[in-house]
Amino acid sequence: MFESQTPVMSCSSCISAMQVVKRMSYLSESLLINSLVKLCQRTDKVDHEVCQGTIEEQAPVLRKVIKTMDVSGRDGHLLCAAVLNACPYPDILRWNISFPKAKPLRPTLKSSQGRYLSVIQLSDWHVDPYYEPGSEVQCNKPICCRSSYTDYSNITTPASLWGAYNCDTPISLIESMLEYIPTIEPNLAFGMLTGDLPPHEVWSTLPINKTQGVQDDAYRLLHAHFDSFPLINTMLYPSVGNHESAPTNVFPLKHSRIKIEASKNYLNMRWLYKSLSESWKGWLGSEALAQVERNSGSYTVKPVRGLKLISLNTNFCYTLNWWLYENPHTYDPNGILSWLVRQLQQSEDEEERVWIMGHVAPGDETCLHDYSNYYHQIVERYSPHVIAGQFFGHTHKDEFQVSYKHQTQTASNAISTVYIAPSVTPYLNTNPAFRIYKVDADTFEVYDAITYYAQLNASSEWKYGPVWEKEYSAREAFTTPLSPLSAKSPLTAAWWHNVTEAMVSDPSLLDTYWKYRSSSAPVARLCDSEECRANAICTLRAGKSEQRCDYISDVLSSTNPPPSPNKEICPCSLDIVSIRHDL
Repeated sequence: MFESQTPVMSCSSCISAMQVVKRMSYLSESLLINSLVKLCQRTDKVDHEVCQGTIEEQAPVLRKVIKTMDVSGRDGHLLCAAVLNACPYPDILRWNISFPKAKPLRPTLKSSQGRYLSVIQLSDWHVDPYYEPGSEVQCNKPICCRSSYTDYSNITTPASLWGAYNCDTPISLIESMLEYIPTIEPNLAFGMLTGDLPPHEVWSTLPINKTQGVQDDAYRLLHAHFDSFPLINTMLYPSVGNHESAPTNVFPLKHSRIKIEASKNYLNMRWLYKSLSESWKGWLGSEALAQVERNSGSYTVKPVRGLKLISLNTNFCYTLNWWLYENPHTYDPNGILSWLVRQLQQSEDEEERVWIMGHVAPGDETCLHDYSNYYHQIVERYSPHVIAGQFFGHTHKDEFQVSYKHQTQTASNAISTVYIAPSVTPYLNTNPAFRIYKVDADTFEVYDAITYYAQLNASSEWKYGPVWEKEYSAREAFTTPLSPLSAKSPLTAAWWHNVTEAMVSDPSLLDTYWKYRSSSAPVARLCDSEECRANAICTLRAGKSEQRCDYISDVLSSTNPPPSPNKEICPCSLDIVSIRHDL
């Protein structure tokens, strides 16, 4: 555990700790785990059960990988930077993507005929089958609202039937949302589900049938609503989140030199891709289902004529996927980027538009800079004439990001918009929400993005269940004299850049964005300092993660709980130190 120090000392401490762990990795696995568990528990910063479970599940992979690493060199500095924010981020390992053809100088562009269709995006369900109404909301675990974490003789805050801000999602909340959706959009063209169905119980995902069972049940519920009239009754296309794996986050590399012993065959994740292909039957055709199993969860479909949807497993850029730190470095883990280039080139040749969807956005703080840089080269080559939109989740926040060409952040150089959907789970400190896109049926550009939510803080006043309602329309909320938009114009990347310029000139517009970012949750942190506001604008313009200004740790975002009102905790997995609801 690393206390906040000067950058040099913090980095030095991190590298020293990694050197110790690497030496310990040559001990037996059981001895290594016991030693790390005792060390974690002695800090008294993490619940003892969480310490033990997290280390028992994560250490076997980390033990294998760290043996290959040059922990005193770039490998160690990368892990310390990406995971703990302790070291300066190493420079990008330069790799120029090879493309089959040069970018056309005058690509054929489709024109709008004024026809529109509706698409829904759901993200980050994190359904908790053990959620118990009346249980404790303020517990000593990273997630609460469970009977096993409750002293019923001394409850501080009882959980409502419909959810709580410190907890993952009860099934009752999800069912109410699914019942609401067709009342506002009875004719959806299709839906996207951008990952993370299991709960944030990262210390207890094994055996694999536990995590698989949660996903199987969730997909059965989704099929019941998406496959039936008069319910939602449309196709749903999912992506793989970091919580879908067991242990959490670990997605192995096909060409790894590290052997997985027979007793730990589950680490190869074939069971996961097989399970997902079974759950996604009925939405995906036979070829796409085969792609899921042979292509590490990535696949393509054509949901409507003229549009290809590419679902990427972006966990191969995720900072907490320990396999990615194996030395020698893999520029294109599992060949996903090369496969993406082939798919985009095919669409360019056929004058077809493309949407890309996944879980971790390439501009997110938890996407490794190297991978994000390589991905952005692809976006720059095939935008804006092929790629019409990018759609991700993971942050639990309602956000957007802009991608630029030529490393120049201006409206004229803005080439693509990344839409990051809000989460269904209220964990941590967001209202449950989902998004509807109004889309041009010919160009497949987004004409409007509308968020719907339920105000969880008003749950005591709900007489007949959650009150779902429209929160805002992006078109209505962010069109200003500084970011004008004609009646027929889509929400272009240039317009979104102008929105960020308007936020700089008009702080109240940034306040509006910040409110919507947490789906108007009253418990969300404020962004009233100059540093926060500058970082917010920087993040909106960070189509690739190296352009960010905040590099917040995904694991140890604070070692001095409780967090202050101005400190935002990452809701991502393994943030097990800063989340202590009883302190």
